[in-house]
Amino acid sequence: MKVKNILVIFLLVPIAFLFSASKLYASNPSFSLYPASGMVVDASKGFSVDIRINTDGEKSNSARFTLLFDPEYLQLTKAERNSKLYDKWPEDETSIDNDNGLVMLTGFTQSGEEGKTYITNGEYDVIARLTFKVRKEGTTIIDWEYDTNNGVFDTYIMRDGSPPTNMLMSKPKSGTYQIGKGDGKTVLDPSTVQTAVEFDWRYVVVTGIVMLLFGAFMIFTRPEVYRRGKGTVIVIGEDEKK
Repeated sequence: MKVKNILVIFLLVPIAFLFSASKLYASNPSFSLYPASGMVVDASKGFSVDIRINTDGEKSNSARFTLLFDPEYLQLTKAERNSKLYDKWPEDETSIDNDNGLVMLTGFTQSGEEGKTYITNGEYDVIARLTFKVRKEGTTIIDWEYDTNNGVFDTYIMRDGSPPTNMLMSKPKSGTYQIGKGDGKTVLDPSTVQTAVEFDWRYVVVTGIVMLLFGAFMIFTRPEVYRRGKGTVIVIGEDEKK
């Protein structure tokens, strides 16, 4: 009987390990752009892009995305966030810089608060919507800042825990957009992006000393290719001003 029991244990242990490992690696939280590509036929109208998030069944207490765009081609005119996903959206961790082509948004909920940590229900949620004005026709890319060395302008989805851990294990796919030339299967303008998520507020521009200090900090921590202008714009929500 002892030999039989030992054999059963040896058989069950690898099976249990494989099962737990499959659960461990099944989680695949992600960010994505929607649409991820397309044709902007009428450049005068600009276009909008949704930022999608999916925690893949995991609880998240914080998420940040940093997107890079070419300011020679695009200018960000409006940034909207889905305030329902996280409790707080810190001002000093949110930025639009049209000189260097950068937009960053951070959502945060206190770790351990039962029922408040964010978890995606369904395939994805829309965490933000960005609207761009076109400055130049041609092909342009919207890319992600990921796994940076400066620790400030990064993209991550944090798993709730002590301590929180980053669940975003790979860089999200960039988006490629053709502006004003040819025929495209996807025509982008501000009305084409439709979601079921209602945005609670819109960003407003804040100027002054805080803007200058944060802009200077960013210029000295960004790679050389993005040090092309001055004036970082800090954006906050109207609800946070009250």
